[in-house]
Amino acid sequence: MTKHLLLILSLIISMHFFAQGPPAGKGGADMMKAMKDIKGRVYGKIIDAKTKKPVEYASVVVLWYNKDSLMGGSLTKENGEFAVENLPAMGGFRFRVTQIGYKKFEQKIYIQLPNKLEQDLGDIKLDLDEKVLDAVEVTAEKNTVVMSIDKRTYNVDKDISARGGTAADVLKNVPGVTVDADGNAQLRNQSPTIFVDGRPTNLTLSQIPSDQIDRIEVITNPSVKYDASATGGILNIVIKKNLKPGYNGMLMLYAGTGDRYGGMTNLNVKQGRWNTSLMYSFNQSINNTDGYTRRTQLDSLKNPYAYFNQENNTHFKMMFHFGRLGIDYNINNRNTISLNGMIMAGDFDTDDNQKYELLDKDKKKIIYGDRLNEQKAGFQSYNTQLLYKKTFPKAGKELTADASFNYATGKNGYLFTTYTHLDPDTIYIPNSYQKNEATNYSGQYTFQLDYVDPLSETRKFEAGIKSYYKTSLATNITSNAFATQDSYTRDSVMSNRYLIDDMINAAYVNYNAKTFWDISYQAGLRFEQSYYKGNILDKKTSFSYNYPSSAEDILKSVFPGIYLSKKKGSNEFQLNVSRKLQRPNFFQLMPVVMFADKQNYRIGNPQLKPEFRNISELNYNRIFSKGSYLGSGYFRYEEQPITDVAYPSVDDPNVLVNTTINGKDAIRYGMEHTIKYTFFKNLDVTFNVNAFYIYMRGKIVATEPEVTAEGYAYNAKTTLSYKFPKQLTLQVNGNYESPRILLLGASNELYSMDVSLNKMINMKWIFNVTLSDAFNTRRMGAHYETPYYIQDLSRRRETRFVKFTVTYLFGKMDASIFKRGKQLKSLDNNQGNQDGLDFGK
Repeated sequence: MTKHLLLILSLIISMHFFAQGPPAGKGGADMMKAMKDIKGRVYGKIIDAKTKKPVEYASVVVLWYNKDSLMGGSLTKENGEFAVENLPAMGGFRFRVTQIGYKKFEQKIYIQLPNKLEQDLGDIKLDLDEKVLDAVEVTAEKNTVVMSIDKRTYNVDKDISARGGTAADVLKNVPGVTVDADGNAQLRNQSPTIFVDGRPTNLTLSQIPSDQIDRIEVITNPSVKYDASATGGILNIVIKKNLKPGYNGMLMLYAGTGDRYGGMTNLNVKQGRWNTSLMYSFNQSINNTDGYTRRTQLDSLKNPYAYFNQENNTHFKMMFHFGRLGIDYNINNRNTISLNGMIMAGDFDTDDNQKYELLDKDKKKIIYGDRLNEQKAGFQSYNTQLLYKKTFPKAGKELTADASFNYATGKNGYLFTTYTHLDPDTIYIPNSYQKNEATNYSGQYTFQLDYVDPLSETRKFEAGIKSYYKTSLATNITSNAFATQDSYTRDSVMSNRYLIDDMINAAYVNYNAKTFWDISYQAGLRFEQSYYKGNILDKKTSFSYNYPSSAEDILKSVFPGIYLSKKKGSNEFQLNVSRKLQRPNFFQLMPVVMFADKQNYRIGNPQLKPEFRNISELNYNRIFSKGSYLGSGYFRYEEQPITDVAYPSVDDPNVLVNTTINGKDAIRYGMEHTIKYTFFKNLDVTFNVNAFYIYMRGKIVATEPEVTAEGYAYNAKTTLSYKFPKQLTLQVNGNYESPRILLLGASNELYSMDVSLNKMINMKWIFNVTLSDAFNTRRMGAHYETPYYIQDLSRRRETRFVKFTVTYLFGKMDASIFKRGKQLKSLDNNQGNQDGLDFGK
C-alpha cells in the first residue's frame, strides 16, 4: 500500500510542475512511466429500458474519442453488470453498448486523475429496436441457407434427427447430398472431398460425432484456394468452437435398438488469452442386414447358359472412440497460436453368411453351398495440428500458417470358410478355407501458408502455398487350406507387401474485385506438382506418375477458376467456371489381385491416367419474407473419366474381373432447387430436388467395341419441422433417389423417412427420440446389363432403429472465472488505498 501511496503522491507533485511548464530530462520520462502504470476503470449495469430487467451478454466497449481504436471491452454478466479495466489514466473516450434487438447506446466519458480514475456509470437503459428485432426474426429463418461467391452453408444445429449420431446422419439430411450403403457421401452424384475445419481429413463420416458439428459448408465448385483434386466438390465440416468467455459444455448419452449406445462429453473454458476445449465420445452399434446377388451368364449370342444366385445375411458390429483437445492462445490482439490434437480408434466385427448356388441353362442346380466370412478389423489414428494466425490493422488482412501431422495404423483379418456341395450329393468336395492378415501404417505431413490482403473496399488479393507428403507401408498375407485348417499354404497371388510415396506441392493466387454494374468477380490460378510411386516389395515391381514431367505437361498442372457474382436487393446471381484433376489412387493402379471370392476378383490397372474435369455453374438465390429459394444449373465435361467396370475372366467366364479404366469422355449436367418456406409461425418446410443428365462412353476391354450410356435421374429431399408449445419440436425427413445411369447399368431407386421428437427443459436438458428409416425401406442396389451377363445386386447399410438421447448443457459466461477472487481482493485494496488519500477539492 505504501508503494501505491508514494506513487500517487509523486504523480500529484509531477502534475503540479507539469502545469508550470513542460518536464524535461529524466524527470519527465519518469513521470510518463508512472502514468503508464496507473489504469482507469469504468463499471455499471445494463438494463432494459421498459422492463428494467438486466440485459445479459451485451457488448460493452470503450473507444478512443475520435476514432474506432478499441481501448477495452467486456460482456455484461447475467445480472447485467460490467467492468472495463486497464484503460489509460487520462483522456476522452466513447463508451458504446450493443446487443441484438436493442438500439445502440453511446456516450462520451472522461478519465483523469485524481477523482475520475474509476467511474460508476450507473444503470444504463437500452431501448428495444423493433426494426432490428423483425430483421433478426426473418434472418434466423433465412440463414439456414447462406450463399457466398464460392460456397453455400447449411446450418445443422437444429437438425434434431441427427442427435447422438455421426456426420453421416447429418449429411443425409443436407440438401443435394446423398449417403450410400457404406456411409460415403455423394454431392450431385459425385464423390466430394471431406474437410474438417477447412483442412482435408483422414476421418470417415462415421468417426465424427454429429453433436460436435456446427455447420456444413457445401462447396460444389471449389476455388483455386482448394486442392485441384476436389473434383466432386468439398463438404467442409466445421466443428463447434467456444467463443464465449467463461466455461460451458455438455454431457450426452444415448441408447437404442440394435445394441446402439454411446455418449459424449465436452468442456470449453475461455479465460483471458487462453481458450481450451476438451471432448471425448464413444459409440457402438450392431446392424443385422441382408442382401442378394442374382446373375445370368450370357453366351456370344446373348442367350443364358448359366445362373448364379447368392443370399447374404450380415451381422456387423462397430465401436468408435474419439478424443479431441484444442488450445488457443492469443499472444496479443493480432497474433494467435492454436494447438489441436485428436485421437481416434475403432473396432469392427463382421459375420457374413452367404448361401449360393450355380444353375445350368435349364436352371437345374449344379453346385450349391455356404460361405462364412468372419472379419475383425481395427484402427488407431493420431493427429496434431499447429496453427498460427496474424491479423493487421487493416481490416480483413491476415496471414495464417498451418502445419499438421497424422499417424495411422490398422489391422484387418478375415477367415472365409466355404462349404460346397454337388447336386446330387454323390461326390465329396472338401471344405475350403482362406485367411488373411493385413497391417498398415501411414504418416501424413501437411504445411499450408495463406495470405489475404484487402487492397480496398472492393478489391482483395489472396495467395498461398501448400505441401503434402504421405508415406504408407502395408502387408497383406493370404493363405489357403482344404478339408482341414491344420495346414495353410501361402497364396502368392493374393499376398502383397507394398510401400507408397505420395507428394503434392501447390501454389495459388486469387484476385477479387468489383467491376461495372456492381458485378463482383474472383479470378485465380492454381499450380500443382504431383509425384506418386507404388512399390510392391515382395514382387519387386513398381509404378508411378509425375506431373509435370516435361514442358508438354505444364498445362496439365495449371488449374484456373473464375467466379462472378451480382447482388441486387434480396437477389443474387452467380456464374463460375473451373478446371479440376482426379488422380488415380493406389488400389486403382496396383496390378495385383486385392480381393477375391468364388465369382469375383479385383485387380488394379497400372495404365490408368488422371481424369480432368471442366466444371461450370449458374446460381440464383432469392430471399423473401417467409423463406428463401436457391437454384443452380451445372455442367461437367470429363476427359478420360476414371470408371469402375467388370468383365468375364478369360480363364473362367463364370468369374467376373473388377477393375478400373479410363473412359473416353463423359458429360453431366443438371439443375438443383432448394426452397425453404415458413407456412405459418411454427411450421417450416425445406424442399430440395436435384435433376441431372449423364452421358458416358468408353471401352470395357481394349479389344471390344465402345460402350455408351446416357439418361436422366433425380434426387429429392423434404424436411418438415413443427414447433409445439413448451419447446417441443417434431421433425420429419423424407428422401427419394431415382434410378441412376451407370456405364453398364443403373442403380435402383431408394426412399426412406425419419421421424424425430425433441423436448428442451429450462435451456439445460434436451430429450430426443428418433425413429430412423420408419418403413424399413432404405436399401441400395443396382441392375447391370452387359454383353456377358445380367446382374442384380442389393444390400443395406443399416435397418430401422429407434434411439433415445438425453443431453445436459452447463456453463457460465464469466470472463474472469479463475481470477475473480484475486481481482476482488485487488479492487478492495485499491479502494482502501483511495479512501486513505485526500486529493483536495
